[in-house]
Amino acid sequence: SGRLFPALGAADRLLVGFDASLELLQQARTHYGSDASLGRPLLCAQRMENFAFGHHFERIIVGYYGLSYVLDAEGRRSFMQRIADHLTPEGQAVLHLPDADLLRRAVPQSEIDAQRGSLVLKSEIPDFTGRLAYQTTDSRVEGNGAIHVTELTFALLDDSGTTLREETAAMHYAILDRQDIETLAASAGLRLVESRSGFTEDNESELIVTLVPA
Repeated sequence: SGRLFPALGAADRLLVGFDASLELLQQARTHYGSDASLGRPLLCAQRMENFAFGHHFERIIVGYYGLSYVLDAEGRRSFMQRIADHLTPEGQAVLHLPDADLLRRAVPQSEIDAQRGSLVLKSEIPDFTGRLAYQTTDSRVEGNGAIHVTELTFALLDDSGTTLREETAAMHYAILDRQDIETLAASAGLRLVESRSGFTEDNESELIVTLVPA
């Protein structure tokens, strides 16, 4: 919501946002919840598969790869139906996804090894200075080509470089191309009217689609 709220909000608009993460919701409330110029956005905890509001919307934005995080097909169908049920007759839904071919490709080990870095921690943790180091350890496709998995290791280091804590995590993305979205949209009474490969002409790592009621 960091970029969406300022772009979409206005004093005379109803702006609603939801997320399953209470931490992210709190961050959004802190930054935007009382901003009258944005219409004081309504923020709440809900899940994509079954979100519900007593209102129809002119625009529904599913950013930051949102649909790709719903890994089961039934969950995606339910989410798409919820989108259709909440659009006005002239409304539009915009979905932002990672490019399917990019997720399907075999990632060379040299590229995986190069995906590392660190963040300096100061204000995030009172009375502590150090670094959060991260390293991608694996990138693969599972589920008969349906899911991309990226595994990472995170390490909390003090000023001397000593590891204080280490954890692993994995990000899972459903691999969805334009045809998948068209089929999914049609099942919910929507149709695809526009698609592009990125926010800028030189970016082909994304799929951005616009859906409207059929």
